[in-house]
Amino acid sequence: MSRRTIRAGLAGGLAAALTVLGAAAHADPNPNPDVGTPIAGKAPLDLYAGVGADAFAELSNNFVSQYDGQGPAPTKLLESYDAVNPVTGATGVGENISTKPGCTGIPRPNGANAGINAIALNQKSTTDATAFCIDWVRSSRAKGSAATDAALTFFAQSRDAVGYAVIGNAYAPTTPLTTAQVRGIFQCTITDWSQVGGQAGPIHVYRPPTTAATYTFFLTAIGSSLTAVQSGCGDPGTVANAQQNDGTTMNGDPLGIAPYTVTKWAAQSNADLGANSVVGILDNRGGTHIGLVNTTTAPTKDTLFSGVHYQVLNPAYADNAGPSASFGRLFYNVTRNDAPADLKAIFGPDGYLCTHADELLIPYGNTPLGSDTSQTNYCGQAS
Repeated sequence: MSRRTIRAGLAGGLAAALTVLGAAAHADPNPNPDVGTPIAGKAPLDLYAGVGADAFAELSNNFVSQYDGQGPAPTKLLESYDAVNPVTGATGVGENISTKPGCTGIPRPNGANAGINAIALNQKSTTDATAFCIDWVRSSRAKGSAATDAALTFFAQSRDAVGYAVIGNAYAPTTPLTTAQVRGIFQCTITDWSQVGGQAGPIHVYRPPTTAATYTFFLTAIGSSLTAVQSGCGDPGTVANAQQNDGTTMNGDPLGIAPYTVTKWAAQSNADLGANSVVGILDNRGGTHIGLVNTTTAPTKDTLFSGVHYQVLNPAYADNAGPSASFGRLFYNVTRNDAPADLKAIFGPDGYLCTHADELLIPYGNTPLGSDTSQTNYCGQAS
């Protein structure tokens, strides 16, 4: 498993657009050896802890760093804990975090589904029973109909799309796959690249953890489900586990395919811009590129912001009226319905995130939603 980002910061172009006054990265982790621990010297009620999606963890780390670094500093500081251990890449049993004083032994939520399940537990600090251990969640899926979601407010942040990643074109075709072909691959009814116009060779499917909303969203987009995948594939040798949005965990396999968040791939490409590289994210593409589904429209595009060329999601790739519309989605920040007003305000239309949207989102590959509340979707829209 590859090492993850330790600190969040600003790209050169962003620094010119947003003044940072003595900012320190208050995201997970604190400086070694204190990974997974809270900001020191703060009471439980003085911290708002966030967990969840891997898809925009580095973006949130940077956002948190800038918010907490304001002058004067906010009374209550934000924290954002990564989906995986940012130093070792460790996941799973035994990978715990302590989000606040009195909040210890919390299993690190690896993905939006896990984060939403974690906030629904309503765990309280053992040193202050009025303080929740988790206050907000990075979510790469929309609000659902489950009872847990009914108690939560989802604030829209930015546009995203989910595609599939392959390494080179030695086996995968250069022409777009259809939704039906991608579904067949992930349900193991299509098992050789030659069946979809590629070079003969067994398809190696790399599956992220089921706690990742990127994976479950992807399956929904192709008309499948976790149950259908398990039924079709079982657990054969051509199916392997991989961390979501980390192409290095495919180990350079030219026969491989994995779901991938388009904005994350774009952000990772922005980590390799020389003097203008986006700080706080590593280029974990591992030689992958985003494949095409139903269209030849490129998944990403170049955009110029503050004198720097960044790769961002191309909205036309998953346009609402386009052939790949089912692959488009939004990112959200999620709080309890009865969360403190100051926390909810941070993510609302007039809050810090939306009023600094371009500076905070574009370097990390995200396409801003805009502030026009007459549009179908806008930044800070609550659901």
